[in-house]
Amino acid sequence: MNGTSESERYRRNLLVDGFSDTQQQRLADSRVTVVGAGGLGSAVLSYLVATGIGFIRIIENDSVSLSNLQRQILYTTGDIGKAKATAAATRLSKINPLCRIETVSDRLDAGNAETLLSQSHIVVDCTDNYTVRYVIDDYCAARQIPMVYGSAEQICGQVSIFNTGRAGRYRELYPTAPAPKSEVGVLPPMVGIVGSFQALETIKLLTGIGTGLDGRLLSIDGRTLQVTLFEI
Repeated sequence: MNGTSESERYRRNLLVDGFSDTQQQRLADSRVTVVGAGGLGSAVLSYLVATGIGFIRIIENDSVSLSNLQRQILYTTGDIGKAKATAAATRLSKINPLCRIETVSDRLDAGNAETLLSQSHIVVDCTDNYTVRYVIDDYCAARQIPMVYGSAEQICGQVSIFNTGRAGRYRELYPTAPAPKSEVGVLPPMVGIVGSFQALETIKLLTGIGTGLDGRLLSIDGRTLQVTLFEI
């Protein structure tokens, strides 16, 4: 770290057992790509930027709409109509100007994955699109880059890590995409809970702290507050 301002900014990180200047520097040297800047992405991006990730690429082709504001906490009413990637970067830069943020206002697909996901140490899947999720999985599997997966629907959610030495592929868990739905319901705190877990797992992977969800699926039932870990 450089200077007392950084030491003060990340002071609470450094008070965590097992977290030192070494771990903080690993975050600063890391390049993370987040695909999707909606509900999950709002939580993931906010916490990764605040924690001190050095470089984040945001891939998001949508614009802010009124219905997004129910759960996508990066945006305000004044952002309606703006490109989400741009609006997110503006807000995130105010949270932590030390983080370099690159925005891509394009949809990820098999044809541009090599370009858009290149040089990533980790790819965080915050999309609700199964086709895009398989593209992420294919790219990460071919290069053994961790994919941090999350999904939230109704009052339930899932989190896992794929494509590491201890974890298989998303396609192995879900070989066939379910029938698409035009719109699904979700309570706002659920995307925050899942996104927070995704951010935590990303930070753990980058710093080597704790035991990650490689090879395990975390299932969260918000109706009953039952949290279950499945070996996969």
